[in-house]
Amino acid sequence: MTSKATLAKQKLQVKNLRKTFGAFVALSGADLDIAEGEFLTLLGPSGSGKTTLLLAIAGLNEPDGGEVWIDGKLATYLPPYKRDLGMVFQNYALFPHMTIYDNIAFPLRMRGRSSSEIKEAVHRMLEVVRLPHIGDRLPGQLSGGQQQRVALARALVYEPSIVLMDEPLGALDKKLRDQLQLEI
Repeated sequence: MTSKATLAKQKLQVKNLRKTFGAFVALSGADLDIAEGEFLTLLGPSGSGKTTLLLAIAGLNEPDGGEVWIDGKLATYLPPYKRDLGMVFQNYALFPHMTIYDNIAFPLRMRGRSSSEIKEAVHRMLEVVRLPHIGDRLPGQLSGGQQQRVALARALVYEPSIVLMDEPLGALDKKLRDQLQLEI
């Protein structure tokens, strides 16, 4: 049995997580222990449950069993907005009717940040992802690689304590992928 003191040392802990879709078992007995500042990469074939695990950690799909702990607190059934997580989805999940600036600003607005704070943070993130000139465009006007970088900027802009990424650099060329790996 894990004590509360041990849990407090872990940033993220997943214990015996299970998720099914009808008769299909997507996750069975998934366990993770991730310490503060640690990076973890999940590798496995398509359909092995990587995305399902990330969505359960983020609170975007409810597990059938097991537990998710964040900062030593049970988070299995907390709503996503109470988990202090950033998520980069495999399909980017950008709001098509919002400009790039507004897509990146969205999490800051939801957290009640001031206009000046939002402006500074959005411009900083556009620089980080090397897209300083596209703030007024819509997602549909960008390439897949540019959309992927905007999704990454949106996930990082409010400096969440945990960032979950589902193939965040897959649509990028090697040079840009290497540069963004350093930024991440």
